[in-house]
Amino acid sequence: MSKPGESFEGQIALILHSAGFVIKEQPHNVMYQGKMMGDLDVLAQDPASDTLIGVSCKDWHGQTPGSEQFSHLVEMLEFENLKHGIFASSGSIADTLPSRAEHVREKKGLNIILLDYDEIEKLKNLAYSQKNWEIEDYFKSRLGLTASKRPTIGDNIKAQKSVGIGKTVECDKMIPVNYHNESPEYIVNRDILGTTHHAELKLGPYLVINYNLHISVSHPGTGETLDDITDNGIVVVDAQHGKVVAENDPICRHIEKYYTNAEIHYSIQEKGFTIKKFEPGINERGIVQHLQDQIAARNEIRASYTTAKNERKQIIKRPRPDDVRILGKHLIYVPTWDVTFRVGEKSYRRVYFGYDGSSLYDEMIKCSLCKNHTIALCSECHATCCDKHSRACKTCEKILCEKSAKICIDCMTSFCSEHEPKTNCGICRAMLCGNCSTVSCKGCQTVVCSSHRQKCIECNSYVCTAHIVSKKYALVSKNFCSQSCLNNFDENYKSSGMFGKFKKIIKK
Repeated sequence: MSKPGESFEGQIALILHSAGFVIKEQPHNVMYQGKMMGDLDVLAQDPASDTLIGVSCKDWHGQTPGSEQFSHLVEMLEFENLKHGIFASSGSIADTLPSRAEHVREKKGLNIILLDYDEIEKLKNLAYSQKNWEIEDYFKSRLGLTASKRPTIGDNIKAQKSVGIGKTVECDKMIPVNYHNESPEYIVNRDILGTTHHAELKLGPYLVINYNLHISVSHPGTGETLDDITDNGIVVVDAQHGKVVAENDPICRHIEKYYTNAEIHYSIQEKGFTIKKFEPGINERGIVQHLQDQIAARNEIRASYTTAKNERKQIIKRPRPDDVRILGKHLIYVPTWDVTFRVGEKSYRRVYFGYDGSSLYDEMIKCSLCKNHTIALCSECHATCCDKHSRACKTCEKILCEKSAKICIDCMTSFCSEHEPKTNCGICRAMLCGNCSTVSCKGCQTVVCSSHRQKCIECNSYVCTAHIVSKKYALVSKNFCSQSCLNNFDENYKSSGMFGKFKKIIKK
């Protein structure tokens, strides 16, 4: 479930997601008659009934949320016409809240669950144990929603027959498994991936044939060697389907590199993943004979020589299939992982070799914005992002993608939603961080960004673009914070000599 650095709101959203709820928004702004009244930290939906649930999260340290905060949640639910809510605290909850929750249930028909630290820890433990149906039952019974059917012993038996949980699989010869169903190492914040949603270890059978062919042709008269050919190597055959694997196929290259590392009498047991072993379906003898025919057919020598009568003649020598020596044939199993990670509402699938972790298919490998190599997942929207399109929150150092990051318009410092500064430019409404929100308009006292303010040439005060007073002097426009400053500058300008006027014109 939760990992270090993950927001409290994100933890609650993950618990709800594990119970089968759909996370619609995080956060959800509550609007009324065109005005923003507040927000809900999480807006979830029960897919069975389409019921919406509003969630308020209080991650307070040293303080206990009480009636004021609970009333705010009630108000937000009423604005949105929602009948179901969750009030979650990372610590304790005021003793007055259970009676308040009962009161709004009876008087207003609002079903609100109270979650304190202990309750949340219980739900996390259930999630770790993959008892998602118990979490679903917990929420739905308390919210008055219809819970899904609880699993029975018969369901478990059926699942074990279909999945084979805990079974041990043995192979006579198998390339060993060094890499397991882990999150990719190139994701620097891979802890947010948590456990895999689905992990299957596929054991595919391949026939590796090691061969050698050497033929030569000699001069009929002198016995001198005119030409020779040596052809040796390995051929990899998909033993399940009977097809030769192309030399440029990643599987062929992988097997060629590692097949000698295959261990005899290898066994592996399911632990949090399933194993699917494919059985060979080929006639080895027939495959070998067919390959000998092909190798012999592609090797032919055409050599020219001069006879004693000084005539040019040609010799053609074609090897026989029996000339192709089979140095060894090995039926080995190649372990390949097929893993799906689910984080938030996104799922990512990866297929990679179990021996060296090299990738065959990876939905996380490319940045979602530019297709460069991924280095991280966004902590909020969970999109993949490269070095160019990733940002770190200045406060908590969570990694964010460029779309999710809240960026100061002036200094380009990034923040996550939890630590987003609340100050905005009064003109363009762009966000300004604490360091950049110190300049306000002299005329209207509105905080403005650097793009929407000018410095008065007379008094050096800043003024927003809506209150700038400008006048041109020798085609050079000068900005003033007020008509008074313009008049002072104008009087001094007119009373100055030519050199003084020039100095005022170039003054910035």
